[in-house]
Amino acid sequence: MSLKSIRKPVLAVVAAGALAAGGIFAGRLVAGPLSHRGHFAFATAFDHISRRLDLSDSQRSQIVAILREHESEIVAQLQSQRDARRAVHAEIRSASLDEGRIREKAQHLGQVEGDGAILLARIRAEIWPILDEDQKAKITDFWDTRHGVGGTAGDRLISSFREFLASER
Repeated sequence: MSLKSIRKPVLAVVAAGALAAGGIFAGRLVAGPLSHRGHFAFATAFDHISRRLDLSDSQRSQIVAILREHESEIVAQLQSQRDARRAVHAEIRSASLDEGRIREKAQHLGQVEGDGAILLARIRAEIWPILDEDQKAKITDFWDTRHGVGGTAGDRLISSFREFLASER
């Protein structure tokens, strides 16, 4: 397997992680408006990060306005990702192995997730100027810890996998 054939799936996973984290971040910032709609679990998590950032009422309302402007794009993106992931998993579970079809579905998923990463970056660019330096530092620290500088879930997964194999000898 060449580096070129591995690059797209890796980028797709990175893009998915970025979009998921961004979606969680964005959603957590709007906890107040969501909490009265019965989304208790999400609202609790969203409210948590909002409090951790210590957003002012003005910041919160500006961020909510930005997210509302992008609501249809965000929902469409999340639905596209869900559908593309389901298609990949359906091919993987298929009774017959068709590598070409799996690659086709995975490539489509990568494209969808790339589109999501661009959407996330656009929304982040709109929200970032609203935050003060302390809030930006908190978010940067969170992202660095989750996605590379301070450690990653991927590293933990690899380590856990190796530990499992070693314990089965």
